[in-house]
Amino acid sequence: MPRFFIEGAPAGRWFLGGGEGRHGARVLRMRPGEEAVLCDGKGTDFPCVVERAEKEGLWLRVGQPQPNLAEPRTHVTVCQCLPKGDKLETVVQKAVELGAGAIWTVESARCVSRPDPKQAEKKAARLQRVALEAAKQSGRGVVPFVRPPIGFAQAIGEAAQQGGVLFFYEKGSHSLAQALEKAGDRLFLFVGPEGGFTPEEAQLAQSLGAPPLTLGRRILRTETASLAALAAVLYQRGEWA
Repeated sequence: MPRFFIEGAPAGRWFLGGGEGRHGARVLRMRPGEEAVLCDGKGTDFPCVVERAEKEGLWLRVGQPQPNLAEPRTHVTVCQCLPKGDKLETVVQKAVELGAGAIWTVESARCVSRPDPKQAEKKAARLQRVALEAAKQSGRGVVPFVRPPIGFAQAIGEAAQQGGVLFFYEKGSHSLAQALEKAGDRLFLFVGPEGGFTPEEAQLAQSLGAPPLTLGRRILRTETASLAALAAVLYQRGEWA
């Protein structure tokens, strides 16, 4: 069923215009009687029925609000160190589908990819659109925010102040399950770039109370590691039951 994110709380008859409305009318070619869902981006869904389709949007009859059931109780921010190529788009898309609460893009010492200041705004907008489309596809009640690149020290410092840090390191030996026993419901999951984290970065994480964690005996690609870690965290927390 098509899902459209809006601002505000719709009621009665609602005209869905703008890019979302044009997409529903022109691309999806929705017609009277078809069902859709409006979402306020805060976790509430509004089931709707199309009354009329126009060139610039859709007239909808809005039903009773319902809580969105797809949002995890545990808020996990995926802190992904910048990978090469277009891997970051894949991480954003799949992390949103899996249930990430937000994605921070992080510039660590061994990142090969470095943000181009001239392209940063376009890149950020592109990644946020990827998050929006993934949220629609997966039935999310919010669109996770994708944060533009920040330095590793700043990222892990802020994360340690706001919640629990899960620091995955190829030389790590600590158990994720044991780390989660002590963690709260707001978590920050750090995964390094292709070259991994430096020993100094690992030491900084440990000084902030985040022991180096392992994802097993195999070394995973950076885009695989972040998604595997996110899935493991949410499964361990019972979010897929």
